[in-house]
Amino acid sequence: MNLTSLSRLASLAVFAAGAVSAGVVQMPPTCTTPDGMAVSPDGKLVIAAPNNSRKQPGCIFRLDAPGGTPVKWFDVPALPASGYSQPMGVCFGPAGELYVCDCQKKGLARVLCFTFRDGQVATCETVAEGLHNANGVKYLNGRLYVTQAFLFDIPRGDGAATSGLYMFDAKARNVRVGNTPADPQCVFADVTRNPKIKCGLNGVAVTSKGEIYTGNYGDGTLWRLTPGADGRIASAVQVVHPEAGVKTPDGLCVDAEDNVYIADMFGSQTVKVSPDGVVSVVQKDGLNRPSEPCVWRGSVYTANYGGTTLDEKPLR
Repeated sequence: MNLTSLSRLASLAVFAAGAVSAGVVQMPPTCTTPDGMAVSPDGKLVIAAPNNSRKQPGCIFRLDAPGGTPVKWFDVPALPASGYSQPMGVCFGPAGELYVCDCQKKGLARVLCFTFRDGQVATCETVAEGLHNANGVKYLNGRLYVTQAFLFDIPRGDGAATSGLYMFDAKARNVRVGNTPADPQCVFADVTRNPKIKCGLNGVAVTSKGEIYTGNYGDGTLWRLTPGADGRIASAVQVVHPEAGVKTPDGLCVDAEDNVYIADMFGSQTVKVSPDGVVSVVQKDGLNRPSEPCVWRGSVYTANYGGTTLDEKPLR
């Protein structure tokens, strides 16, 4: 065996020794579709289940500790006009309140706020209603940033599609929107050029510096947005371009170092984007239409929207 072969074997051995395998968290039968995730103030992993088959009600699960079994926390009340709820994006506010995007059908989506007493739901109020597609939500400085991946009523004529990032006062209630970039709540709009996948702004994440990241699902891009003092977007920079190999950026999250993690649904991968824009693959195997990542207790958990599991990948 020559020196080149020995060197290659040594490199493979080092890689194998440093490799960290993924674990699998099986959701209970009452979850047919896991999606949005967030870490609660008391350190639990919270998982939204839109349960698209409608065989189970849309609900919220909780995983108290790694290696445990997720348990149903509560059902999200059905919208009378549709007869169901479809919770997707979730995030916590500073007082422990939980904000939930109830995706629904065109013109029926809403953003809900739940408060708790002794671990049980105390109140459920509507922050915003009448949305076309409430998808991702994050809290920042007293405001909620919500993605609408589809703004259906924008006439374009060029085959492209419009989506938007909306901002709401977290204390506001029953805000109705017009679902166009002219809405005062729309602080950033994007156009999806992919003629086959017209879904636009989808996931949203907030860094420790107060930057907002959101991805265009159809075009495979990622934006870094900087809000001004009034919360509206002061600058926008595209930090991931289509040639980076992220096919369909869905849910987003950040870690303590402000790395951004992306669930790439049809790329069947979870990727990491460093603060300086370097893209690397965190997990490629075993994922089934990944829709949302969440960093929790030293691992990144990825929801398999096409299945009934979460994949856990320890971070090094």
